[in-house]
Parts: sequence; structure tokens; C-alpha cells
Amino acid sequence: MNRPRLFTLVLALAGLLLALLILLPIIALLLASSPGALLQLILRSEVQQALWISLLTSLLALPPIFLLGLPAAYGLSRLNGKLRWTLETLLELPMVMPPVVAGLALLLAFGRRGLLGGLLADIGLHIPFTLLAVVIAILFVVTPYFVRRCTLLFDGVDRKLEDAALLLGASPFQTFMRISLPLVRRGLAAEAIMTLAQGIGLFGTIILFAGNLPGRTQTLSLAIYAAFESDPQQAFGLGALLLLISLLLLTAVKWVAPQESTQ
Repeated sequence: MNRPRLFTLVLALAGLLLALLILLPIIALLLASSPGALLQLILRSEVQQALWISLLTSLLALPPIFLLGLPAAYGLSRLNGKLRWTLETLLELPMVMPPVVAGLALLLAFGRRGLLGGLLADIGLHIPFTLLAVVIAILFVVTPYFVRRCTLLFDGVDRKLEDAALLLGASPFQTFMRISLPLVRRGLAAEAIMTLAQGIGLFGTIILFAGNLPGRTQTLSLAIYAAFESDPQQAFGLGALLLLISLLLLTAVKWVAPQESTQ
């Protein structure tokens, strides 16, 4: 009789400690800046520029992430065995790669002296330390997460429905568009929001590949890093602002995603 109670107590204690671990830093950050200070920060031109660059680059990265990620996720969900294991391992490599290493890798691939640097220079395209570099950094880091989560979505689609559509004469593309995609549409909407949130919060890869140029490549995360060296109080305010944006996006994800399971 005592063992179940003891186990329940252990679970409750672990949950309480985890809640404290998560909530205490968040509360501390929010208390470090008042609503008035946040409003003053938002009205500053450099903050507006950093916020705009964060939103713009994440939005620009979203279409190619869907264009590349959706077919990859669907194809991966229809594979089995060693081939799927191999492709998933390759996909997950950028997910475990340190952000600094990812930035260096992009610089060595697309930089002036990189693998494609000469070819890009011949056509007059210079990628590092530009807005395009921010978008590519988001693509490189966020797309694998998107594909991994969408693969799980497509894994949940009943293949009997797809087989029935194929037997009735639908092409694989028609089956994908009319059967598979509608079944996961709310999950994909949630993934779009989550992808935006990840792109907005990206830091390490961007600072190495795109630099920290105010008004050009400085995102909100990079603005926090720059402010912390000269004005920690401003950095706290910017951190609170980014936290609130993340909270709003996460709330949107939670509002969209659970409806998937009700259908």
C-alpha cells in the first residue's frame, strides 16, 4: 500500500523540481524588465530593425522549408529498414551539430573561398554576411527538425486510405494532395508556426555565417548578445521581448495542434 504512494510522491516531487527549473529563470527574466521599459525598447529604431529582420528572414525561409521538407518527410515516412535509418541519421546530423560548427560549415561551403565561393562569385552572388545568409542558416538548421516532425505526422496517416485511393485510379500525387495532406493539415499549420519560432530564435549559426550587422543581418537574438556587452539592462528587456514572442507562437501551436487529434 505504501509503495504506490511513495512512487506518486516521487513523481510529484520530480514534476515540482522540473517546474521550478523551468519557471524560475523565466520569471526572473520577466521581472527584470517592466512593461514600460519593454514599450520603450519596441519604439527604438534599432530594436524594430532587429525584430523586422528576425520576422522577415523566418518568413522567407518558410516556403523553401515546406517545398523541400514536405516531400522529404512524406517519402521518408514511406520507407522502412536500413534505408530509412540511414536517411534519418543523415537528416539528424545538423540537429546534433553545434551551432558554431554549423556556421563554420556554411561559411566553408558558400564563403568567398568556400566550395561554391568561386562559382557564386562568377555570377556576382556574395552570400556570407547578407540577409540571404540569415535565410540559408535558418534553412540549414531548422529544416531537419521540420522534416523529422512531419515524418511523424505522415507516419500517423492510415495507409489503407492511400491504398484505396490508388486502387480507385488516383495517381500517387493525387493521393498525396487529396488524402495525405488534408489528414495532417492542422499538424502542418502547427509545424509552420513552430518553424517560425525556431527561425526567430536562431543565434550561433547566424552570427558566424551572416555576422552581427545592425540593420542588415542583426536579428533579435543577435541584438541581445550585442546589448549584453554594453547595456545588460537592455539585453534583459530584449530577452523578455523575445520570450513573449516565443510564448505567443507556442500558444498558437498549442491552439492549432490539439485539434488534429479530434478528427
